[in-house]
Amino acid sequence: MGKLSFGGQAAGLDGVSFLAGHGFDFADLNLNEIDKIRREERQILKAARRAGMFFVAHGPDLRLDNPEGIARIEEAVRYAAVFKPRTITIHPILAPFSNTPESVDVKLREIGRLQELAGSYGSRIACENTAEAAEDMQLLLQTLPDVVLTVDIGHSELLSDKNKSLDFIGSYPDRIGHIHIHDNVGGDTYYEDLHLPLGEGRIVFDPIMRALKALAQEVTVTFEMPRQKAYEGLVWLRERGLA
Repeated sequence: MGKLSFGGQAAGLDGVSFLAGHGFDFADLNLNEIDKIRREERQILKAARRAGMFFVAHGPDLRLDNPEGIARIEEAVRYAAVFKPRTITIHPILAPFSNTPESVDVKLREIGRLQELAGSYGSRIACENTAEAAEDMQLLLQTLPDVVLTVDIGHSELLSDKNKSLDFIGSYPDRIGHIHIHDNVGGDTYYEDLHLPLGEGRIVFDPIMRALKALAQEVTVTFEMPRQKAYEGLVWLRERGLA
């Protein structure tokens, strides 16, 4: 049985210091804020080292089939070498209604190139579900064996009568590399994503967390919500024996 490690989002020294002071295992660097992180780089590294924390990262929220988007994502992946994050999450956007066969080919090629770059310093690219179902990730995982999944539990509540997280975990148990956790109330579009604190939506977390704990590998879990709510979420899971 594997281990779950817990972290929160950070876009600078304040976030890393808060996470370190509240017993989190890692900081999830928001590389949308790459300029701020660059300015505070030394202090961030020092604070994490002192607390025994490691890093994961989230790339810019941009498209892989757009020249400006891929340029900025690539810049972020290159820069992330400073922190050696275990995973770097990106949004592949592979739902069929958002793609043509040609756009999928472009995305897979770019993801493969990013994985080669991240792998050069020991990191892995983790592709996050937005509107995708589990089967929409199959070609990606077959084509790129070093890429892993970021399963977003909140996103999985959207565009479905049931939460899709268990489908991802059951379909690709050895490829689950990272988790985003937050609550939601469902919705018919991706844009209805609310990122609620745990317990304020309708997601039933018990079976999802138990499935994650049953995996063989260590899985990192980021609370995608403001830092104080992230800490309250960690307490909420611990009180229910889910952390």
